[in-house]
Amino acid sequence: MIRRPAPPPAEADAHHDKALLDDLLRNPPTTRETRPRPAVLRSVAEERRVALRPFLVRTGFDTALHVAERLLLLAVLAFFAYWFVSGVGRDMWVAWQQPARPTPAPALLALPLAATAVPDQAVALPFTTPDMEWQFSGPDYMAPRAVIAPRDRTDERPQRLLMPSIGVDTPVTEVFIRNGAWQVADYAAGYHHGTALPGTRGNTVMAGHAGLRGGVFRDLGSLQTGDELIVEAGGWRYRYRVRDVRSVWPTQTEVMQPTPTPVLTLITCTAWDTQRLVVVADLVDGRPMS
Repeated sequence: MIRRPAPPPAEADAHHDKALLDDLLRNPPTTRETRPRPAVLRSVAEERRVALRPFLVRTGFDTALHVAERLLLLAVLAFFAYWFVSGVGRDMWVAWQQPARPTPAPALLALPLAATAVPDQAVALPFTTPDMEWQFSGPDYMAPRAVIAPRDRTDERPQRLLMPSIGVDTPVTEVFIRNGAWQVADYAAGYHHGTALPGTRGNTVMAGHAGLRGGVFRDLGSLQTGDELIVEAGGWRYRYRVRDVRSVWPTQTEVMQPTPTPVLTLITCTAWDTQRLVVVADLVDGRPMS
């Protein structure tokens, strides 16, 4: 077998150059416009932003939702602002403007109940107490005597309510039925028009707020059987003793019905305004205010 000698280096280089030229003629090099872009290194957050960019285009529906969201937020803020100004803020302003009321005289609160209990046959006031019975007893009761003139009664409606056991001293204003419901007085106890006057036979009904607008009856549920209540009306001070504290439904209006004896009934809301808290007190005595 005859071996062919290898071509010299110069001949080999010429053959390689010719092959390269033929390849370039058959396959031209890539132009600049079609040349692939260089790879770009991005962070994960930037890569996510670039990938999601086509999906962040806002449509008309998205705009409507955005506007509705802002309007709802403004409405909520306006509601809470109104609630604060007309509720808590108003209460703080009224409390700051009102002067402190003097506490009731201890002597009146310390009167023994047994000594001044209301007789069963008596239904109207002023009631007599042992220190005044000299005017109506004795064999010569028809003889002329010096009698203390009673104080003029210009307005027999209640003007003030005191509940010493829970620290309440509030004015009383008369309220009426409006649009089929009883009004509730602001920053005061509301005396129901047409119910019994203090010191007379029947049911004297008062109601008040338990939350905002003064909340004069917020602690009404803390009253206990036997606690004393005081009503000032017509120049007289009437003392009541709590007999019952209970909750009723709003439809149980019998608690406001007339009674055969002098009774004071206090009403306020409870259980998130689903029920009514009722306090019933019986009249103990009455004395003219000095």
